[in-house]
Amino acid sequence: MKKIFAITLLFISVSSYSQVQRAIDGRSFIRENIIANSEFHFFRDWSVIATFKSGIGESVEFFPIIFSLPNSKIEVHGLQLDAEVKPRDNQMRNSLSSIRLRNKDFVKRSVFIDKVEVGKMITFIERDIVPHLKDTYKNKSKEYVFKSKEMFFSFLIDEKDARITIHISDFGPLGDGTDGGDQIEFWTESKIDDIPKLLTTIKAFYSNMK
Repeated sequence: MKKIFAITLLFISVSSYSQVQRAIDGRSFIRENIIANSEFHFFRDWSVIATFKSGIGESVEFFPIIFSLPNSKIEVHGLQLDAEVKPRDNQMRNSLSSIRLRNKDFVKRSVFIDKVEVGKMITFIERDIVPHLKDTYKNKSKEYVFKSKEMFFSFLIDEKDARITIHISDFGPLGDGTDGGDQIEFWTESKIDDIPKLLTTIKAFYSNMK
């Protein structure tokens, strides 16, 4: 009887922190163009970076990018997201043996967020996260989710605890993976109050995109 009771408590504990399935399927328009063209220009602006950190030193960084083709008027604007997280398994750690990182104890991966997705992400943060940063529940939880083609963004309120989780497709350390079927995860509970600052910076990026 005690064993059944313990298992039940464990199930309740796990369930209370469970979140919806992290399904990401697809490649951004920027990545599709990188794959499709043998010559292109890639402009990254690091003058202002929107950085979001966790309590254990992991981080995600957003900065504006422009993809263009030589001898063409085609320009594709968007954001690059660089995630630096602690490896979840040895396989991921080993895959970085030849890649230089700022911190050898962290895995670094990059994804792209197309301009149209950036606009939708801004709306999501303004509407579903910022007004609810201080919300609490009793014996309830609520989760707000935004998905781009290469990123899954979740804001979870579980009773009195709030958590941001970002999953991104893993296209490999060189970005040459074919389908991005695997994912890496960034999450934080300690930096929730930094969300408004993150929003302000991303909005500034977006206002300068063509």
